[in-house]
Amino acid sequence: MKILRVATISLALLILAVAATAFGALRLALPVRSGTHGLPGLAQSVTIRFDDSGAPHIAAANREDAFAALGYVTAGDRLFQMDLLRRKSAGRLAEVFGPALLESDRFARTMNFDRLADAILERLPDDEKRALDAYARGVQQAMRDAVVKPWELLALGYDPEPWRPRDSILVALTFAHMSSSIESERAATVMRAALPAAVVEFLTPESDCYNEALAPRSPERCAAGAHPPEELRPLLRAGVRASRGAAIVGVTAPIGSNAWAVSRARTADGRAILASDMHLFLQQPNVWYRAHLAYGDVAIEGLTYPGAPLVVVGSNGRVAWGLTNLDADFTDLVRLRPAGEDGTKYATAEGPRDYSIRRERISVRGGEDALLDIKETVFGPVLPDRLLGDETALRWTMLDPAATNLDLMNMDRAVDVRSALRILQGVGVPPLNAIVADAGGSIGWTLIGKIPKRRGFSGRFAEFWDDGGHGWDGYFSREELPVVVDPPEGFIVSANQRMLGRADFAPEIGHDYSGGVRAWRIAERLRSGAFVEADMAALQLDSSAEYYRYDRDVALEALRASKIADAETEDLLRALEAFDGRAEPSSLGLRLVFEFRSELKEAMLAPILERCRALDPTFRYFWSNVDTSVRAMIDARRAESDREEWNGVVVAALRRAAARLTAASGETSIAGLRWGEENRVQMFHPLSGVSSLLAPFLDMPKAEVAGCPECVRFHAVSQSGNGVGANARLVASPGHEDDGLFQMAGGQSGQPASPHYADRHADWVAGRSRPLRARSFESELVLEPAKGAP
Repeated sequence: MKILRVATISLALLILAVAATAFGALRLALPVRSGTHGLPGLAQSVTIRFDDSGAPHIAAANREDAFAALGYVTAGDRLFQMDLLRRKSAGRLAEVFGPALLESDRFARTMNFDRLADAILERLPDDEKRALDAYARGVQQAMRDAVVKPWELLALGYDPEPWRPRDSILVALTFAHMSSSIESERAATVMRAALPAAVVEFLTPESDCYNEALAPRSPERCAAGAHPPEELRPLLRAGVRASRGAAIVGVTAPIGSNAWAVSRARTADGRAILASDMHLFLQQPNVWYRAHLAYGDVAIEGLTYPGAPLVVVGSNGRVAWGLTNLDADFTDLVRLRPAGEDGTKYATAEGPRDYSIRRERISVRGGEDALLDIKETVFGPVLPDRLLGDETALRWTMLDPAATNLDLMNMDRAVDVRSALRILQGVGVPPLNAIVADAGGSIGWTLIGKIPKRRGFSGRFAEFWDDGGHGWDGYFSREELPVVVDPPEGFIVSANQRMLGRADFAPEIGHDYSGGVRAWRIAERLRSGAFVEADMAALQLDSSAEYYRYDRDVALEALRASKIADAETEDLLRALEAFDGRAEPSSLGLRLVFEFRSELKEAMLAPILERCRALDPTFRYFWSNVDTSVRAMIDARRAESDREEWNGVVVAALRRAAARLTAASGETSIAGLRWGEENRVQMFHPLSGVSSLLAPFLDMPKAEVAGCPECVRFHAVSQSGNGVGANARLVASPGHEDDGLFQMAGGQSGQPASPHYADRHADWVAGRSRPLRARSFESELVLEPAKGAP
């Protein structure tokens, strides 16, 4: 026993020694945050004060010096994250992570983002090139000043390559990975080949009835008495049943955002207020890096993207701006017709052309290099998956070097709404909505990014372009992009819905906008009142789930009509009756309603879409506004005089939903299941999956949160584990930033040993805002011009 006790004590001491060594290494990896240090290339010294959240406040003589300092402090906190972002676009993740990331690399290599970054950099104006050079100098100096590399690099056993200006372009290109309509275009094309045209039109609505109420484009779809097309009616009676095999209704990652602004007409003292929260994957560290930069007569603060010298959302004291996903269609699948028997040519309007073949070699950690032969055409790269037997090339605005720039950094020069909108219309990013507010109390909106002008087709379906009648005729010019300034209602809301009706902007630039319920809810709350910043922050946390009351009522109506009297039915009735239209962690009934929606959609759509899967075994129906079609079908069935069969379909879907919940929860009663048990967030670090011992130190703790996919307080649970939600929330009035409010998931630093790695997370989970403008500072760092290679 004594020997065992000694061995146990020795093992414990060894573990403590290893832990102490590891903790010591983590501490040594923390960046310097005080004293005076040199940075080559500075024109004058730069002072950086760090506030109580760890965010830097940079005071410099000019923009280049400010961006050099920003690169320095960002690399100190987030170097590993920055390296992963550039590797993602360059297609070099498998090099350090192994085969699991090979598919991501194949996509990036097919798109040729690495060479695209060089082409974009070459086109940038000189002032933007100087900004990138300065930022890269700062990153490089931070890497040189580090006593110990970030622990992730030590664990993975590699040294990061020098940071170059092109790397910031690669980082910016990761935004392109988040935006694409490829899946919906593939689905619509297969549906067109398999189903009557009227059915395809019905199943691919551009928007929903909430959006039509805000900005009418096809109001007849939502008019009283509107019903599904006659071609669909036989299937409404005979086809509804539980689906067999893999689900046919696909689930897309609901990436988006909320942003709105109220003008002087809607505030207590005549100021304009902007609210912005961006909905992205919730991961550790946070996607955003908060910063304040002052140089010359500029004072700009907000959220930067680690690796790029851009304040993506923020305020410069005169203008505040927020961005949301436009949901426009800026990709096209071009079907390729073979020209010749040997497969080396494809047809174009100018005659047969040879494919270009580009070979890529992808290094794979722990495995053999992967070789990838990529066919390229005048339309774009050929994608690996065929569509109805045809090869397809991808035409994408983001593959055009002219579509990407860093003009967003020029928002430091905006002085009012109109000058801000003019700058934003020249910004080269994936198409977005831009909402702005100025210190004079005005507000505005416009579109930003390159939006193609299509010739001969809408873009909803993949087409052949070899007849000369289909193609792109450039992009919408700045002058053609719509602008709204100071609307009479006194507010502008963007929540990924279509912003304008047909009377205001006739061109069809999108086909599958996100539903308009979030925008409708926000607009209803803003129609009356005199608002202050706290009101806007409270609205960002609105958890109304009234959207799902329709589904609850469908289920409750059928269950009551079934007159089944058993314990399971009683339990289901209690769960449905407990639904109170809220999505709070304590809410009852919503988990059942949510699962029931999925079961009923699959049951109703699978029989209709089975013809599509017969044509394409990989077919899945991806469409954001699927509820628009399904609810019209449900209403048609509910209006029938004999509803016994329909009630049976609904009750069967409800019981399947209950069975799934019972299996997942281990509970025998559905009525007691709380929404928070499902709607949980856990932000994972990229390396926490390596060992369960690492997870408690790297991941944010699993927490129940309020919100839902159709709530203003957006939150969706993803299959990957990381949820999708507002990783930051900002409320600001230009010129009144001291009254601004801010929330951020996780913390400012990406270093686990930093006190700011997770210090803002509990507030974010609880929905508690902190002041946007710092009240106190922890330390001060001075960067002096230094000799040496810049």
